[in-house]
Amino acid sequence: MVQPFPSNGPLRRNLGLPLAGLKEKIKSDQNKVYSYVLMSVEIDHTYATFQQRGSGPNFQGGALTLCTCKHRMRASLPSDDWKGVWVAGFTSRTIYDGKHWLFYLAKIESGYESHSDLWYAMTAGIRNSKAADRHFLGDVFRPKAPQLTGAARYKPTRYVMPTDHTHRLRPGDSRWKNDISYCHADKYGHPALLVAAPKQTYLWDEPIIYFDAPHCRNFQKWGSLSQFLGQLREVK
Repeated sequence: MVQPFPSNGPLRRNLGLPLAGLKEKIKSDQNKVYSYVLMSVEIDHTYATFQQRGSGPNFQGGALTLCTCKHRMRASLPSDDWKGVWVAGFTSRTIYDGKHWLFYLAKIESGYESHSDLWYAMTAGIRNSKAADRHFLGDVFRPKAPQLTGAARYKPTRYVMPTDHTHRLRPGDSRWKNDISYCHADKYGHPALLVAAPKQTYLWDEPIIYFDAPHCRNFQKWGSLSQFLGQLREVK
């Protein structure tokens, strides 16, 4: 029910950086940023550590993906236009000390139009670590046939239905279908499925860095990474 934090690889090496260390690693980058609040992150008050109890973002398999939440935000850009954009996720202010804590910051390496497109772009090891039909918090849906095309890419019946998943908790729970065929796609477009560059993915498993203001309820856009970083503070 909780995503384990990475134990090796780039995501592990970038885990829990102090603010100065984060700025040193990314100070030369000036791409834009999208930020939002994750409602799925809770805190273990005994150890003051974060727990990701949702499927998005999913940071299993050595890569961070965002495929099952923030549909409207992901639909705000065409899939190709997400390359190079940073995405940041903060915790709710209700979980600890009244602050929006930085949970992750990641630079998008590639965007995909559908789960079928993403599935076949991933290595077998990564996609099987994220498969929604195998993992309760998986965020990539397995197509029944190879390389779906056209409108078939957005038909839930063309994918393996999860039997035990956070978006299908009981028979008849159809929330998982919205991750494949967004209910507001006619208005906003199909949400891009986002994959971050592992070496430019930063996770925090405890409250270290916070947003120095109330964050809006939906998502916020920043013109540059430096503008975004200027709003971050660190616990003393």
